[in-house]
Amino acid sequence: MTRWLLAAGCLALAGCTTQTADPIPSPTTAVFTPVPRASTTPKPPAKFHFTTEQLVNALPASFQGAPLSQSRNVYPPPSNSTVRWDPLSKWKVSPEVCRNVIRYRGIPGLPGDFVDPSTPSAAVVATVGPIAVTESQQVSVAVVELPPALGDRLMDQRLPTPPECAHVLLDGQERASVVERALPEYGVRARYVVRTFPVGEQTVIERSLQYRTDQYVVAVRLDAFDNPVAAFLAFAAKTRDGLKTLS
Repeated sequence: MTRWLLAAGCLALAGCTTQTADPIPSPTTAVFTPVPRASTTPKPPAKFHFTTEQLVNALPASFQGAPLSQSRNVYPPPSNSTVRWDPLSKWKVSPEVCRNVIRYRGIPGLPGDFVDPSTPSAAVVATVGPIAVTESQQVSVAVVELPPALGDRLMDQRLPTPPECAHVLLDGQERASVVERALPEYGVRARYVVRTFPVGEQTVIERSLQYRTDQYVVAVRLDAFDNPVAAFLAFAAKTRDGLKTLS
């Protein structure tokens, strides 16, 4: 998988004249590069631990009183899946790498594109607020049965968050951020990422938690203008406790 790449700003060109003084070094810019859909699918196990119905029934039925709609067989993503539009398209972004970190939510491809279609997976989702411009306010959970090695592969599709994205300038003003920290109560592989950026006159907060057990990988998301951390973590804990009943 393509990782964070460092693109040097100065190239040696044939035919250049010799410099009589030390050249001014060009700045080094980090570039987030999308990757194509996976072309190979690992062979699934002869027998799965759970059925899709067991997974979907273990997921929460509601979020703060709002019923959650159920989906089945959500991995791999549909063949017509497209990447997200650039929510920072009208701004000059610094560091520029953070534009695509936000746009692709840290995943430069399609999450779970390598998962065999026979693999049990399920999701629940609900709208928690009106659509503003093109950003939806939604809460969702997805779970897919995967052994540890493939679970790690799914987790690793989300690249490490560049530390410089903790403070993102839009047209020279700090108005966006991406930060990541561990949540030990969800295991050593847990990834908790918070992205913030303006949408119209408001600021959207995208919270995501991804973790794995020895049998499945869970992704919890909440994208909303009103998105307190306590509510998100309470929902994540409810999700975790429900899935534990599968064991």
